[in-house]
Amino acid sequence: MLSLIVIASCSDNGENDFSVINPIKVVFQSVSDMEVKASEGQIVVEAPTQIEAASSADWFTTSANGNTITVRTTDNNGIEYRSGKVIIKSGNDVTEVAVIQKGTILSIESKSHYLDDAKASLEIAYATNLDFRCYSTEDWLTSKAENEKISIVVEENTTGHMRSGYVFYETGSLKDSIFIQQCNPEKDLLGKMQFVFIDRKTEEYNVMNAEFVTDKDKDGNTLYNIVLSDLGFVIPVTFNDKLMQLTLRAGQFVGEFQGYGLYTAMADAQTGNMTTDKNASMSGNFFYDKDDKATYLLFEDNSSWAEATATSLVLYAFDTKEAPVGALILLDHPFLVK
Repeated sequence: MLSLIVIASCSDNGENDFSVINPIKVVFQSVSDMEVKASEGQIVVEAPTQIEAASSADWFTTSANGNTITVRTTDNNGIEYRSGKVIIKSGNDVTEVAVIQKGTILSIESKSHYLDDAKASLEIAYATNLDFRCYSTEDWLTSKAENEKISIVVEENTTGHMRSGYVFYETGSLKDSIFIQQCNPEKDLLGKMQFVFIDRKTEEYNVMNAEFVTDKDKDGNTLYNIVLSDLGFVIPVTFNDKLMQLTLRAGQFVGEFQGYGLYTAMADAQTGNMTTDKNASMSGNFFYDKDDKATYLLFEDNSSWAEATATSLVLYAFDTKEAPVGALILLDHPFLVK
């Protein structure tokens, strides 16, 4: 706090009256809203004697020349404003001036892009108050930052499978990335694959031949199915061609077995709960593993079943009167491999 000179004076009523006066007067300052980058600001004071100045923080320095104090800051790489004090002394008198520096500002227009396999160019706007850098470790992605735009060139995908990568960017201490995925479902996903699951009795992985196929309804809309080729069952699925996401839903007819109708059900391997409610489902996103050189999709709970966690797909039999008969196949933690 301020160290003040106290001067005594007499009032008309004879009682002591105390007035507080600090002879150090700040007549100008430009340090209360300093830029995020390293910069200089000044404080000009009037003082009865030579002044000294000191910093209360290690991110700025002070130097006094006559009645002018120069404040020099370093870059503020954090997102928060930061503050400190310049302590000014003149003889036994002291005053303080707050130094406030802006934090790093960064905004990016978009962070995920889902593309087909064709060559593409992207321009993504950004705003920051510090130096900005972007780069990619993928040989099919090139990027540069200029005039508050990230320009990205995505080369044509001729690999025969989906692929994804990142353009990384940083400013100050802030680091993040832009996700880019290339996939043409017809070329990269549809076709033969394997349906893998854990057998609950043996606790070992079991593999069935499968095929991801399309069909058309009577109105010409595209329908997606997973065909379990070894069994001849057709499982309807919902496909999001932007996220490359498949959803398995309960209550879907998949075929007949020995006169019984088979429908999908969701089960919770932990609790043993099961449901054929069409609102219950499992979802997963296709992704390519470079090490395995294979495309995967892991079906997982998506919070659609409020009473339990969907971990398993069940093919459940019903008789001709739609009365439940029992589970024909129980597939724990299912996933696809292509």
